[in-house]
Amino acid sequence: MTGSFQRAPMRTLVTGAARGLGRDIALKLADQGHLVLACDASAAVSELGGERGGRIRTMQLDLTESDADRMLVGGAIELLGGLDALVNNAGVGGPGTLLEHTTDADLEQVLAVNLLSPARLCRAALPILRRGGRGRIVNVGSLFANHPQSHGVAYSMSKGALAALTRSLAVEEGPYGTTVNTVSPGYMLTGMHREEAALQAALRGVGVAEELERISSAIPMRRHGTGEDVAATVAWLLSEPAGYVSGQDIPVNGAAAFG
Repeated sequence: MTGSFQRAPMRTLVTGAARGLGRDIALKLADQGHLVLACDASAAVSELGGERGGRIRTMQLDLTESDADRMLVGGAIELLGGLDALVNNAGVGGPGTLLEHTTDADLEQVLAVNLLSPARLCRAALPILRRGGRGRIVNVGSLFANHPQSHGVAYSMSKGALAALTRSLAVEEGPYGTTVNTVSPGYMLTGMHREEAALQAALRGVGVAEELERISSAIPMRRHGTGEDVAATVAWLLSEPAGYVSGQDIPVNGAAAFG
């Protein structure tokens, strides 16, 4: 998964890029010569502006705002000169409650960020992606879509539905040459995962460090994943050799789970 796979630089929009996996994805793509528009609701995304020889531009925008999808696609056209690829990475973990204690507001917030915003952004981007005949969409899913944990129903249902969106769009957009795939990270050592580990540790009555060690020791590769693991997979999906891979849910989890 190196830059040699890539036919030409892609003008790529990456959401949730201020930190964590999104930041690593944006930097990886820029390292491979892509032009990147990094978006996030946090002002911290501006720190990426001008990185990698100016190949990264930034926009601060809450994806749940009205017209956010059209503003982002318009921003990509203005700042990058067009749009060839979309990486829907932005996501929230949810309230960490059992369904019986999860409010409508909590459900709606998780679905708004993790599912509805990516769907709207895809809808806004599709006419632009079709023009080049080689468009790429990558939705960042999760191991927990198919292997849920207690107190995570809102998150798991949102990521499961996101995978269904991927498959549906792959069928619809195939005739236009656009590939649509899901990359599903497993146990990645991100801030969101640390919060989940803290919740599970509290439920088990153990310390967070002990919970993190328990998780990593149960992974066949005996380590948590890194942002580089996910970013390299996303970069390959944007490459020319991946042009016939579409509608797939690609696990990046160190053999922690299958399917």
